[in-house]
Amino acid sequence: MTLADIENKAGLCRITCGWKKPELPIDWVRRYWRDVHSPAIARRAGIYDYRHYQYDPVRNDILSPIDDIEYEAPTLEQLMWTSDVRYRDEAALAVFDKSPEGKPKTNILGDIDIIVDQSTTYRALDENAKTYVDDTGIAIPQGPCASPTFALFVRSRSDEVEFRSCLRQLAEAWSKKLGVLRLRLSLFDAPDMEKERKAGYPVKTHPVERQYQACIELVLDTVARGQSLLQPDDRIDYAAHISTIHAYPVRVVYTSNYNGKPTLVGLRGYPAYEALTALDAQNQRQTSLLEWMYGDIAKNGTAEDE
Repeated sequence: MTLADIENKAGLCRITCGWKKPELPIDWVRRYWRDVHSPAIARRAGIYDYRHYQYDPVRNDILSPIDDIEYEAPTLEQLMWTSDVRYRDEAALAVFDKSPEGKPKTNILGDIDIIVDQSTTYRALDENAKTYVDDTGIAIPQGPCASPTFALFVRSRSDEVEFRSCLRQLAEAWSKKLGVLRLRLSLFDAPDMEKERKAGYPVKTHPVERQYQACIELVLDTVARGQSLLQPDDRIDYAAHISTIHAYPVRVVYTSNYNGKPTLVGLRGYPAYEALTALDAQNQRQTSLLEWMYGDIAKNGTAEDE
């Protein structure tokens, strides 16, 4: 089974895009999300895959320019992170929504009030949440990216059917190009704020005009390779369907759950993972120890054991 096959067993994803409260230092927010918030989320039931992405400022030179497609993004409107959580299906999401019950869940979601100024959660379902290719050889990326990695957030110009058809054609074509190591396309449903509110999440959504309709996670062998991707094509009038592409360089990615299991980062946090990896501390990876430390969530080992 390929890495793409494993990821595509997830039939539902929720991608939360956000930025911090302006008075908070960005370094502390990033550390808090990585080392405090994410390990708590990783222990919730029902998760198939959970990755947290942190971004550098948008670059307008990754793709070749296409007339009438906007690549610039105002500095104060740019995203700072996304949390990409994937589930097998709606039933798994329902289990997640009930985990944990009572005050522990309230306390976890309290992080949103501490950190977040605005955020929007998007859903993508079935074929609208698809990894087209993954030849990176890295199932569980942790920390700084091994190859140039970008999150391309896209706004539509045409209606939903035509826009999605264009993005699927684009993803199919790009995934076959030389130098494209990984491509995952997420086509977003319109955010359902009422559903988020009923699930207990504080609603702090971005204005509609700043929301996106799709995201492409793109890993290249070189940054220069991006210039060969978005070329005029007689079959696709890109500008007829796409109004905006914001290319966010991914500075780091942390994987807290993979293939239905927590990772070492998800259980122990990234600083501990760095230390035990640097010293090859196999004793600190053993299921017997992790189950003693963390309980039932670790009884079947971690995703790294697969």
